[in-house]
Amino acid sequence: MADCIYYEESLEPLLKTLKDLTGPDTCVLCCYEQRTMGKNPEIERKYFELLQRDFELEKIPLDKHDEEYRSEDIHIMNIHRKPTNFPS
Repeated sequence: MADCIYYEESLEPLLKTLKDLTGPDTCVLCCYEQRTMGKNPEIERKYFELLQRDFELEKIPLDKHDEEYRSEDIHIMNIHRKPTNFPS
């Protein structure tokens, strides 16, 4: 999943899709460019606040990014569902 968190109206559908498509062993890699203009910082904050209700996040350190493509404003997250009772 990349560059999906910049439009406030897409946050809830994106989170619902993530919940619908993930299970206890699913790993989602989320890559995004941190934006500092306009409403983007607030939308980003809201996305991660909502995401953490159902998911655990692990930020991949910059030194683990590809040397040629790494950038201070590009972030990669490893996302897993929080343990819960999944339907059989």
